[in-house]
Amino acid sequence: MALRAHNKSLLIAVAITFWMLTLWFWPGSLDNSFEEKESKSEPQQEALYRSEITQANFGLLGVRFYESQEGQPRWEINSEFAELHRKENYAFLKNVNSFFFSDTTQNKIKSKSDYGRSWTDKNIIELNGNVSIESSRGYLFWMDHLTYDGKQHEFKSDDLVQMKGPNPKRPVMLLKGVGLNAQISKEHFILNHNVSSQKKLKSGDWLKVFSKSGEFFTGESRAIFLGGVKSKMPGMNITSDVFEFSSEEGQENVQAFGHVVLRNKDRIGYAERAFLEVGGSEIILEGKARIESGGNIIEGKRIKLYSDDDRIEVEQAEGRTTNDTAR
Repeated sequence: MALRAHNKSLLIAVAITFWMLTLWFWPGSLDNSFEEKESKSEPQQEALYRSEITQANFGLLGVRFYESQEGQPRWEINSEFAELHRKENYAFLKNVNSFFFSDTTQNKIKSKSDYGRSWTDKNIIELNGNVSIESSRGYLFWMDHLTYDGKQHEFKSDDLVQMKGPNPKRPVMLLKGVGLNAQISKEHFILNHNVSSQKKLKSGDWLKVFSKSGEFFTGESRAIFLGGVKSKMPGMNITSDVFEFSSEEGQENVQAFGHVVLRNKDRIGYAERAFLEVGGSEIILEGKARIESGGNIIEGKRIKLYSDDDRIEVEQAEGRTTNDTAR
């Protein structure tokens, strides 16, 4: 009798264990409950990451993915929830926090998003919904969608992208454009179209720049604007093909290249290149340099203007002037 009772208890225990395992791995019941929550919480027009179309094999809470190369970390992803799709070879992620590491400096770029997809075979990670990436120097970019290409170790987006930093709460640099390509190792961010930027200068005034595209090196505090560039700063406007602003050890410098037209006071300068230190008084024009002022025209190989007075210095001067300001 004791043996029969023992066998009966063992059979009951096995049956309960089998029933619990069936509930855990049964895809229909688990997926449906999650699908109902997702379909209520997400906008109807967004279909990319809605769970009701994923048909996941099973889900996991508190997931961490990572990749390393030759012993060095490449990226790390932490997700509140993940659906694993073994047949399609991807994971759907919810409430995603990521880190992407530079190959050379091991600086890390932080990322946050509402949702994500990690495609193992393609080495691609898609981030979606309130996406933000923050460079090691504190520059914060945000957009709706972002793709990480693991083969190239790059970010890509076709969305409107905005940036502020290096302290997002009190930014001195604001940037906006359409489309993003970013090289993680160099912290080199490229905005592809319709770029506008504002930079707060040491004086407290703002430099404003508009261009077709732009490049930003967060590790160097350097920005390059390309194509039909229009820049405005106190007392001066510059148009050019290329405009570069850099800040190093508190010194702010501006360089302009290609079809440069500079307006300062009642003077208009033309050159292939222009250089100036923001806050300084010297403006240097090089390459077919020419100054027009008050009906006078001065040409030379290299012209130096002084923004705080009316002095002009010219190398290999040509032209005529009615006042003795050329040397």
